[in-house]
Amino acid sequence: MASDDTSGASRSGGLVLRRFQAADIETVAAFEAEIAIRSFADEAVTDLAHYRKKLGKLLKYGGDWTTILARPGEDGGDAILGWAWVAPRENFITGDRYADFRSFYVDGKRAGPAAAVMLLRAVLGHAKEAGYTRIVGRTASSNEAMRSLYGVAGFQERHVVYELDIGLGDPGGRRLG
Repeated sequence: MASDDTSGASRSGGLVLRRFQAADIETVAAFEAEIAIRSFADEAVTDLAHYRKKLGKLLKYGGDWTTILARPGEDGGDAILGWAWVAPRENFITGDRYADFRSFYVDGKRAGPAAAVMLLRAVLGHAKEAGYTRIVGRTASSNEAMRSLYGVAGFQERHVVYELDIGLGDPGGRRLG
């Protein structure tokens, strides 16, 4: 297993990268709800209890790489400004080991414009150190900030997902007659 370069603190521009811990769950749950709103609008799961439970399991069972982006405070605490979550995956047919980019959030207003790049560099560094062959990430087509960050890093769009509402009162398939 790759070593974790966020075990201590990695600093840049007054920002620190460190491991995700139990005390971070409340803040990160709010980040996850914000991601859901940006990605799914009216269908977003915004129940913080759902995210608290999910994040608690993440800490309990381990195995995934998580890191917090923070600005240290004068009182010894820190202001959490972002986070990243990467899970290991393996293609069961080819044996290819790759990284699944599960979550990424940066409060750009409070963290500044370079913070997302700093956090993404940490993700890429972890993936390379772990020996992954690639990173797979997803985002909503409406999430311009994440799409732009993926583009800056050199990610290539590979798949597009389409949806068709076919519930009661929906004219789903209307073009087919």
